[in-house]
Amino acid sequence: MITNETPEEREEFNRVERESNAKQESIRGTKLPTREQLIAELDVAQMLIRELGDRLAKLEKPWVGLTDEEAQETFARHNCTISADLAGILARAIGAKLKKKNTA
Repeated sequence: MITNETPEEREEFNRVERESNAKQESIRGTKLPTREQLIAELDVAQMLIRELGDRLAKLEKPWVGLTDEEAQETFARHNCTISADLAGILARAIGAKLKKKNTA
């Protein structure tokens, strides 16, 4: 269970869960042919997947790069003496490459 969800998020998830349960009960209560039952169950699964995808998207943290000052401090810690401007340029270039690799 996600511990940092808002009451609104919890209520929305509960609503989707109730709808899913109701749909599953209606599926179980009828004698549907196998193909129709699978289609109905797939509909429930797709609804839950969409809801979970939306919730995951809300939990993802945005990319945060280094500030020029943080980059310069990092380079200095490793005995690299470069200007603050160059440290910032390098940090942004490296950050852009990492973001591209991790979001592609």
